[in-house]
Amino acid sequence: MDKFKKVKLIKMKSLLKYLTIIIILFLISSVKIYPQGWFIQYTFSYGQTINAIKFYDENTGWMTSSLYNNSTYCIYKTTNAGQNWTGQNSLFTSMRFMSIWIVDPNNVYMSGNYGRIVKTTNGGQSWDSLITNTTEQLWGIQFVNPNTGYTAGSNGKIFKTTDAGVTWNQQNSTVSNAFSSVYFLNETTGFVSGSAIVVKTTNGGSSWTNMNAPFISGFENFRQIYFWDESTGIYGSDAGRILKSTNGGVNWYLVTSNTTLSIYSLTFPSSMTGYACGYTGVILKTNDKGETWNVQSSGVTDILTCISFTSVNTGYISTWYSKVLKTTNGGVTFINSISNNVPDKFLLEQNYPNPFNPTTIIRFQIKDSRFVTLKVFDITGKEITTLVNEKLSPGTYEVPFSINQFTNTQTSSGVYFYKLTSGSFTDTKKMLLVK
Repeated sequence: MDKFKKVKLIKMKSLLKYLTIIIILFLISSVKIYPQGWFIQYTFSYGQTINAIKFYDENTGWMTSSLYNNSTYCIYKTTNAGQNWTGQNSLFTSMRFMSIWIVDPNNVYMSGNYGRIVKTTNGGQSWDSLITNTTEQLWGIQFVNPNTGYTAGSNGKIFKTTDAGVTWNQQNSTVSNAFSSVYFLNETTGFVSGSAIVVKTTNGGSSWTNMNAPFISGFENFRQIYFWDESTGIYGSDAGRILKSTNGGVNWYLVTSNTTLSIYSLTFPSSMTGYACGYTGVILKTNDKGETWNVQSSGVTDILTCISFTSVNTGYISTWYSKVLKTTNGGVTFINSISNNVPDKFLLEQNYPNPFNPTTIIRFQIKDSRFVTLKVFDITGKEITTLVNEKLSPGTYEVPFSINQFTNTQTSSGVYFYKLTSGSFTDTKKMLLVK
């Protein structure tokens, strides 16, 4: 091969290598990487309570909030998986809609205070107020088909429609308890839960039976009820209890919730996997059909009002203080176990790199099996997030922390603190963010 051909071949190889690098970089840049666990996806610019959130599919969802500034735009819609939310006119001011039901992307219902139910037939471009002939709170709503739906609320009120909400007929619940949640398996069999009560119908609401669900106080509110089939169901309460039935609600038994905090919402995106949320940022997950629940890190201390999943791993939670949380990996915080050797002491190491932007690694070791928390605080002492909140075996662990998961909060360059607590052991170190 002559010198000219050799030079040409070298140039071609160099060009091919350059093009390969460009293609790889393009592919990497086109992949959207989400933070681990639960992260704050959206925060309203002004404080407001988000009462309910519900998604129809992976992109389309609605939420509703309480506004007291004379605005009627208290309904919000997303069409891009929660990245952006557009306000919609509910027709009412100072209104709390507490429950959402999506029949399809065009037909959506919301129920709330003062007996009000609103409906859209055009995806929220406009909302109509429906006549219910009650002024009671209606805190649960569900449709079993496009025409037949149920709603329930204060003073034992249950209403049914068979004409897509045009008319609502009151049913005789036989009780005066405040209802919070509605769950129907089909047109005939359904359950309603509320303040220390579960009632059931097997004839489309013509009659209701008090199932005598166990409670610890008449003030305990069974906030959310769910049934897989006519035999197996579950409910969570604001006393931090989760109870399950395997005989259609005749008998109930207490399952392991691993919390005493109030549970406000629960959902099951699959038969085995479920999630619950509630007071001061508590999130629970089960992988065994609700028999046992494990605590997940939410990263916030807000009251978590409602939870909705579009798949087993992708879900959203609304909060009392203007936030929408999201996970794309089932809420898992990646804790890397880097050694199974049993350390002779507890130790919290300095993060690395330090200073950092946007991600750093925090390493720690524990010498025996204990419940461990690892939290991050800003310079004022305000908690930013909880990175670890679970029982760990003896060993050495690494946890990544990325400031990118707080893009909607007021994070800035400066000193932050991280604190490890395990039993009586506690240690705090500082780290420096440089943007």
